[in-house]
This record gives sequence, structure tokens and C-alpha cells, in this order.
Amino acid sequence: MKYIITALDTEARVFCEHHSLKRSYVLPYTLYTNDETLLLVCGIGKMNAMMATSALLGYRIPKEEDILVNIGICGAPKNYPIGEALLIHQIIEGDRRHYPDILYAHPLRESSLICVDAPQSSPSELPVDMESAGIFSAASRFFKLHQMGFIKIVSDHFEPHRVTKERVIELLGSHTSMLEEIIRSLQNSLVTTNLFSPDERREIETFKTLFTKSQGSALEDALCFFRLKNSSNIITLPTPIPNSKRERSALLEEYIATIIS
Repeated sequence: MKYIITALDTEARVFCEHHSLKRSYVLPYTLYTNDETLLLVCGIGKMNAMMATSALLGYRIPKEEDILVNIGICGAPKNYPIGEALLIHQIIEGDRRHYPDILYAHPLRESSLICVDAPQSSPSELPVDMESAGIFSAASRFFKLHQMGFIKIVSDHFEPHRVTKERVIELLGSHTSMLEEIIRSLQNSLVTTNLFSPDERREIETFKTLFTKSQGSALEDALCFFRLKNSSNIITLPTPIPNSKRERSALLEEYIATIIS
């Protein structure tokens, strides 16, 4: 199942037409569906995005083979051309940082994204939106980092008053093929069940018990990345394991940095 989330109904329109989606009324949010796709219009702002995403994922709990993609427009500095599509590898929310994993080849520029609380009229060094952090916060309770994708299309250079509904539809429509390609690539990257042998899987699961749930997820994502890039290489987990929690965390951080470099 593909979970697609947009902030605006105008952003959703292209996908509704392309996938012949039909309106559903099972949630108190705008939802379009078919047998393979759930498209949620979450509304503007982090809180709306978080609440709507939580409602959707509580209604239909994702499976391991499912993906979530947030697609929408963003404001950006002038070195990002209007109409450019960006694949987001870091979402900045105040002092917090969120990192969707990108484990597949793609043609887009990767960029950080600042999630702000209001339409941005003053210049920023990075692209900005208003929903990504809320979506990530809710979705990360259900999806692993490599199951999520955040794609933003530059709509303006911090002149939100110039962005019209017609312009949004035009921008999304011009990238339909590319967006479908990215979604397919993300789906095709979810081959984790076949990446590891039964013995490797048992060893990895045992090793993960030494760490927190979030650390275990980070380890899993790093090992998937390593195996996808080095299909014939043997996975060797670090030993010995320190008794100190701080030392174990440092060991894990160093190991992850080594295998994804």
C-alpha cells in the first residue's frame, strides 16, 4: 500500500486523476483511495499534519511492505529554481533533526528542509514547508526511516502570496512521471526480508536487544543500506560489547558510520 500525504487538495488533485482515486469518508479528513493507494490531505501546519497522519495510520496500520510519501510545494532560496523537485534527507524542526533514509538511486537533488510554523516571507538559507515535521513525527511510530520519502517542489522564493491554486496544479502535474518513478524506487528498495540469511537475521535481532528501539531501527537501516550497496559482502557485527550503556552507544554510532560510509 502507498500512503501519500499532501497538505493541499490542489496538491492531491494530480494523483487523484492519475490513479483514479475515489473520495472516502471513513475519517474526519479528506481521504482518497483505491486498492493500492491511500491519499490523505492533512491540511496546513505541523499540528494538523501530525493529527491527520496519526488518524490515517491508526485507521489502517501499515505493513512492512508499505511506504509513506509526503509530496508538496515549498519555498526556497533563489539558488533553487522554481519548479525543481527535491528529495529531502533532513527535516529541521527547531533544535530537532529528522532523517528519512534514502536507500535507492534517484535523479533529484537531495536537500535539507526547515519545517516552519507560518508562511515564510523572509529569506532562509534552506527550503521551507509547514507540514513535514508533523508528518514525520506521526509516521515514524509506524514506519521505519527507509519506508518514508519526502519530496518537495519549489513553488516560490519566499513569496507565498504569489502561489496560486492553478500554479500548484501545474507544478505537480509537470512532475507526475518523476514522482511515480521515485515512488516505485522507494517500493523496490523494500526488500529487507531477502537481504539477510536466516543466521544473519538471528544475529542481528540478538544484537539489537542490546540497544534502544530507535538505535535498533538505525542499525537495521544501516545494515540494509550496506547490503544493498555491497550485496556479496559478509556482515560482521562489532565485538566485544562494552558493559557501559554510553560505551555501547558510542560503539554503535561508530559502527553505523563505518558501514554507511
